Amino acid sequence: MQIFRPGDAGYDEERSGFQTGLRHEPQVVFAVESVQDVEEAVEYAEARGLDHAVQATGHGLTTATTGVLISTRRLNGVEVDASTRTARAEAGAVWQQVVEQAAPHGLAPLSGDASDVGVVGYTLGGGYSVLAREFGLASDRVRRTEQVGDVITALEFELLPIPEVHAGEMFFEARHAEAVFAAFHDWDLPGHVTPALTTLGDVVRVTFASTRPFEIGHLRVAPVLKEEFGVKPFAQAAGRPLPPHAYQGDNVLLDGLPLDALQRAREIAESSETFLGLLPLGGALGAGATHLLKLISPRLGVAEQHEEVFDAVRPFVVGRARNFRYAVG
Repeated sequence: MQIFRPGDAGYDEERSGFQTGLRHEPQVVFAVESVQDVEEAVEYAEARGLDHAVQATGHGLTTATTGVLISTRRLNGVEVDASTRTARAEAGAVWQQVVEQAAPHGLAPLSGDASDVGVVGYTLGGGYSVLAREFGLASDRVRRTEQVGDVITALEFELLPIPEVHAGEMFFEARHAEAVFAAFHDWDLPGHVTPALTTLGDVVRVTFASTRPFEIGHLRVAPVLKEEFGVKPFAQAAGRPLPPHAYQGDNVLLDGLPLDALQRAREIAESSETFLGLLPLGGALGAGATHLLKLISPRLGVAEQHEEVFDAVRPFVVGRARNFRYAVG
């Protein structure tokens, strides 16, 4: 284990994660490599009355610590047991490691659309996978947790027999957003399909995945810039990593979403250069909410702009998901 304090070589690198707009400012960083190291870090914090925080990849950083930072990126072992269809991932492991080790056995985890996200943080937040409507949340598949105090050091979870998926994406110019949003909203969506609708500046992107066949023809309501759809290994549908950057994001869970409210939210998001994402819920996710609406901006200090978007759907808000909250209190 290495220990870093302000001014030490390696301190800045160790406290920094995927989120570059917000960083921890710890008095001390414990770069742990074992459970014993975690125990030492927690004991150090408790003995001195210091707050402590854990960072593996730093994707979901919300509140920065000034006390003790436990950096788990080196505590990153992954083991796959094909006979029991389970995996054990240590605190610093990312989904790409699990996907790669499970694939030769025809198995897959309920990972999301970014393969470089940490397994533990994603799962503790619930875990909306690319197959969420078909199989539920990743957290529902956890069999065992290992922890020191409130620090999770490893998770054991189920893998599913998913060698291949029917998946793809479509891109449209943003000027066709109104028509694309209407077609997506009116989709007579099969319960086994998990789609997502996202605005990305000059384009609108629709993604979809399932272990079973389905049709997407009704979404072709405007010229398609790019379309890719077919049967592929799960690893190719599990998302691609992005470079570290600054961003702020939040979300709301909705019970009902009229098209006019969705279109209004889209218009407000566009005017503030905010990316909007919509995930229909239901299916294996249960009946607690019908949609998850998430916002993300490539800068900090945009909470007011995000709330203006949420105001368009405020009558239907029933809560927030623990995932998709970035650089917010």
